[in-house]
Amino acid sequence: MKTEVFQKMTVKDMVFLAILSAVATCTAAVMAVVSQIHIFGLAQLVTALQFSLFPAVALMKVRKVGSILFFAVFTGIVELFMAPVMFFSSLLTGLALEVLAVLIFKGYQSDKAVFFSAWLFIPLTLPFNYLYYVYFAGDMFQQFFGQGLQIAAVACVLAAIAVSALGAFLGIKISRELQKAGVLKR
Repeated sequence: MKTEVFQKMTVKDMVFLAILSAVATCTAAVMAVVSQIHIFGLAQLVTALQFSLFPAVALMKVRKVGSILFFAVFTGIVELFMAPVMFFSSLLTGLALEVLAVLIFKGYQSDKAVFFSAWLFIPLTLPFNYLYYVYFAGDMFQQFFGQGLQIAAVACVLAAIAVSALGAFLGIKISRELQKAGVLKR
């Protein structure tokens, strides 16, 4: 049976995505602890696990094009009140991941597509944040990169990519176990 690439999103799907994005956002509150440490990528590093694990679980259940974008919008609404750059970064990342998932995998039917999108959710926010600091917040750019913190920034970025991969892997593994137990149904 061949599944269509674009499927209709149900209210139940959106509620599930909203709940998981809320959980991811709540567990990311640890970012407040490091928010005043101006090392580029540090905020992404401390939120990488939850922002790869929960999208993986979400995509394992709701394997429809648009799922990661809805997840990004739901998390972005909360982020908008903390820092608008986070909202736009999440939104642009969600859009980019949707396009890539459709072009490369024809949607989220494969676990590879789920891993790919969940893994890259945090790493893809980094270029958008970087461009924001370069073009709109030069003073922050100087704080992030002008004080000899370039090596720390590179280390944080690489660690965020690795932790995101771990989170996506764990999210898929947890989802499979929940599916076996009958708790998480497609």
